[in-house]
Amino acid sequence: MPTFSAAALERIYSTPDVVEQRARTRMAVAARSRERGLDIGCGPGLLACELARDVGPRGRIVGIDPSAEMIAMCNERARRDALSGRAEFHQGDAADLRFPAGSFEFINVTQVYEYVQDMKRALAEAYRVLKPRGRLAIVDTDWESCVWNSDDRDRTARILKAHEQHFAQPHLPAQLPHLLADAGFALKSVHVIPIINLQLTENTFSHGMIDRIARFVVAKGGISPEEAKGWAADLRGQAERGQYFFSLCRYMFVAERPRAPRGEDA
Repeated sequence: MPTFSAAALERIYSTPDVVEQRARTRMAVAARSRERGLDIGCGPGLLACELARDVGPRGRIVGIDPSAEMIAMCNERARRDALSGRAEFHQGDAADLRFPAGSFEFINVTQVYEYVQDMKRALAEAYRVLKPRGRLAIVDTDWESCVWNSDDRDRTARILKAHEQHFAQPHLPAQLPHLLADAGFALKSVHVIPIINLQLTENTFSHGMIDRIARFVVAKGGISPEEAKGWAADLRGQAERGQYFFSLCRYMFVAERPRAPRGEDA
């Protein structure tokens, strides 16, 4: 799972790029009044609290995240937004869901499965805790879709390839259709969520990524500090010359657990 602090993630999630992604995710989940939903990898709780409003006072949203810091931020957000009665948060693991079978009408998993090593187990767990006809909404990135304008394209390619080591599944979207089918899900829709930045400003998604990627590839990707520093300077130079371009594709999958056959327990 990612190692960003809760505060750093909240800054990223508050950019217009991710606010728009969150709105599209809510539309895909289509939470209804009185439903119970699970937000796997809830982070700082922005989407979970929005979903808690969607399900109303008689619904329930459960958020899980491996980070105690994230869970503390979620609980404070729910308290501040007067949602404590309809949203609850716990530390948890995407591949080991500690809930009874058939607990939820829907599950949301945003930018989480790309960090999960055992996807077969994670999807089996999601299938188990969903009710028949329950919905599973997944948003993940294919990191090969990442494009940055730069003067040294070979260096950018090396750094982005090294950054893929941050993920257990850097190209997960291409595998999800068959993984979902193997887990028993019926795939209902797939949509692309593009993120495009033509400026390097603090309220863009890519602004905070440059230094995070540079730090990671130096620490764990085998890139020298000098090369990472030069890469970051190159990107910022593009912005100063009015030539900045960043693009990334995220993919939203909505799948359904089919209705149980007659005579089969739900």
